Amino acid sequence: MNSAKTLKNSIISVFGEILTLLLQFVNRRIFVTFLDIEYLGYHSVFGNIFSILSVAELGIGGIISFHLYREIVTHNKQEIGKLMYLYKWVYRIIAAVVTVLGLVACIFVPYIVKDSSRSIGYLYIVYFLQLASMVAGYFLSYRRTIYAADQKEYVTIEIDLFANIIVQVIQLTLLAIFKNYLLYLAIQLSITFFANVLIMLKSNKDYPYLKEKYTVTKEDINKRNMIPDIKNFLVHNISYAVYGGTDNIVISVLCGIKDVALYGNYIILKKGVLNVLFYRLLNPVQAAIGNIVYADRKKEDLWKQFEMFDVFSFFFASYISAGFLVFFQPAIQIWLGSTKYLLPYSFVIAFSLTIYLLSVWEIVCKYRSVFGDYKQDRNCMLVSAILNIIVSVALAKPLGVTGVQIGTLVAYLPIAYGRIRFVVKGFFGKSIKKYLAKHAGLFAVVILEGTALYLLTRNMPVTLVGILLRFLLWGTIPLAVDLLIYFRSPHFKDMCGYFKNLLNIVKGKAKQKK
Repeated sequence: MNSAKTLKNSIISVFGEILTLLLQFVNRRIFVTFLDIEYLGYHSVFGNIFSILSVAELGIGGIISFHLYREIVTHNKQEIGKLMYLYKWVYRIIAAVVTVLGLVACIFVPYIVKDSSRSIGYLYIVYFLQLASMVAGYFLSYRRTIYAADQKEYVTIEIDLFANIIVQVIQLTLLAIFKNYLLYLAIQLSITFFANVLIMLKSNKDYPYLKEKYTVTKEDINKRNMIPDIKNFLVHNISYAVYGGTDNIVISVLCGIKDVALYGNYIILKKGVLNVLFYRLLNPVQAAIGNIVYADRKKEDLWKQFEMFDVFSFFFASYISAGFLVFFQPAIQIWLGSTKYLLPYSFVIAFSLTIYLLSVWEIVCKYRSVFGDYKQDRNCMLVSAILNIIVSVALAKPLGVTGVQIGTLVAYLPIAYGRIRFVVKGFFGKSIKKYLAKHAGLFAVVILEGTALYLLTRNMPVTLVGILLRFLLWGTIPLAVDLLIYFRSPHFKDMCGYFKNLLNIVKGKAKQKK
């Protein structure tokens, strides 16, 4: 693994995500000051609709990515150019398909948005603004893929950050002056388009051969097994769109649009914290994994590396899920200034458990993504989608938003199982029973840690002293228990060695600058 490249991507990713998260917090707080929180519900619900429409993408981005890994390792510019040229034209076709699907789906808007204080005409304007933004993104976003596959994701992150700062400053200034949601939304939706234009211009300089025209034949597509991959990944895309893109719709229909807005506050915190502390750190690892796998490293060496990352994932997942359990409610209250923006604590428990499962197996997802062959776990994805709808709808009425979150939690298990079976058993040839038994034991440990923290912090006031006491307990209980479990593990020692190596790289870079 190119540790220096991975480290650079991770550091810049985390830094960029922190600034983006701060902008989002300021943005949301200013928004609820000048406008009703109901407007945020519209954006979330329509966003879910468009995530379902995104199945028209057919998984082309992921399929192109894992083919790019091999060509980048061998520096085959001709094949890289062909893949990116194919990607460009397929995305243009997809943009047209999504436009048609979006126009058809608009007939469901009156049935999805419940208890709205705005007219149906107003809702349609919001809907079509978001649709236009999504379609425009397809024309330029494909150029991001080459940077990610080439372990240069920091380039797109820096551009995204620049675009975010410029556009959000303009957006918030105009919101304070005009207090107009449609103007606010139009400016917000321009961020991605603005960033994609800058990335296109940058990529023309960094990869000038991409500007050339290439001839992509049927043979080029067939030799890469793309058509079967697309068919299998379509099942993945549809299933994951239903799994991850229906919660807001179910909440809107069965609980009301304001609950969607409240739910969105928790989602922003979750995405922000996980992106800063975890996903941004691991995203560059995926490209590194792809380069390693296609460079023909021994599987035993790869397994040892995987187990090291698995230990890191547990340490992080146990910490971050406990942190959400302890700090979610106080953070929302302090951020937005009122308890009226809080959802029930039962929701927080279900949400924190979901975060644990997502985090502890994120590294499995990274490994799984570099291999393709989507036939292997497509049925697990399908089961997950069906299960999420059934459980969420069944529990939404009696339990409200908590019931919908329980549906999301339960439905993630088939997704995780399919990925684990593919990677642990299929690629590494290891016992899936032993792996799952180990994680069942670790999950029980996390439940005990969470229970202890909940009992100790549930009655603490939302004051400076209360927050400090929460930090003290959160900082000691999970660490003490996790170290007790893993202190003698060779994989824990490998993890410490890996991070020590990264620290030495940072020190070396610092000395060079001096």
